[in-house]
Amino acid sequence: MEKRIFKNETSFFGKLETLIRTLWEKSFVRFVVVGGFNTLLGIIVTYILRYSFDVLIGYNPKWDFVFLWFLNLQIDIPGLIMFVALLPVSYTTQAIWAFRTKWSLKRLAIYPLSSIPNFILQQGFIYLFEIVLGVNPYISYALAAILPIPIMFFIIRFLVKPNKKAEPITPLQEEDNE
Repeated sequence: MEKRIFKNETSFFGKLETLIRTLWEKSFVRFVVVGGFNTLLGIIVTYILRYSFDVLIGYNPKWDFVFLWFLNLQIDIPGLIMFVALLPVSYTTQAIWAFRTKWSLKRLAIYPLSSIPNFILQQGFIYLFEIVLGVNPYISYALAAILPIPIMFFIIRFLVKPNKKAEPITPLQEEDNE
């Protein structure tokens, strides 16, 4: 039986609840909500790390990419640390809530494959906005975190969603995971 907050389904709030429940059944909507949470968490962690490097340590948080020195590429250290540290959080939220699959250590191990294109896109956007266009680094981080989201939906869905043999989580099992 469906647990409803508003018992009167014909009231404004009852209809709003029905709309939200209907939208929540779409994997793309769940992906955007969960991705938004992960993005916000990533931005906060990156801001804290950037502040730590800028103010507390007094160190430029960029590494020159030695292998491509002629392109003058740099890796952003706060972005790299955040990316690696939040991979398990990102996989867990995407697997359980966005795609409603069982958590798997095997899938967690291959999940970083989805992060390679995301990392490249994010570093590229940070380089474009901060170095080329001279945008404030904090704004660059926010833009770099948001812009890859549509592309990443398809990549992550391929890696996280179970194949036909795997058994997805039912709504009842989903409530047990919360």
